[in-house]
Amino acid sequence: MPGVGDKFKSIITGATYVVRKIKDRMVVLERHNKRSQILTELSNLKLFYKKEEKEETKPCYGTLNFGKRRYPRFSVDLPVEYTRKDLVVKQGRVINASEGGLLVYFPERMEIGQHLRLKLFFTSGSELNMMEMVNQVAWMDIHLGEVWGDYRCGVKFIDVAPEDMTKLKNFLGGFSQ
Repeated sequence: MPGVGDKFKSIITGATYVVRKIKDRMVVLERHNKRSQILTELSNLKLFYKKEEKEETKPCYGTLNFGKRRYPRFSVDLPVEYTRKDLVVKQGRVINASEGGLLVYFPERMEIGQHLRLKLFFTSGSELNMMEMVNQVAWMDIHLGEVWGDYRCGVKFIDVAPEDMTKLKNFLGGFSQ
């Protein structure tokens, strides 16, 4: 049985959370920066999280590993429109982007593996760009207390026109300079 203060690492995102509250069958997990929380069932801890054991602090020597991401991520704040199978257009916010996918806040729960059609809007110089794509929800968690939505999802690109991917690469390239 987990206790308050125990640390868990998401097997999906790799993010580390601390147990802040346990009530009945529910648990509140909080990120170390105290900016995000997840409300989930206790049974989900066994499925989607790995308990981190307390370790002694030892000096580290060697090379740094800044992550094993295929593409670098860039913090953004961009509007996005999306449709599900019901074809109703709704809005969300993209908060980081890479050449492989997006981190999006949606106002509704998504299912892992679900396909979404997205329209992403961004500027490049004085030009307004819009790119359309089909994405697949790679992971989802509940992000409490944010103004623009409660559900944070990672989506990966499934179908993007080459000219739209070029626009995105040029846009993201401006961040790395």
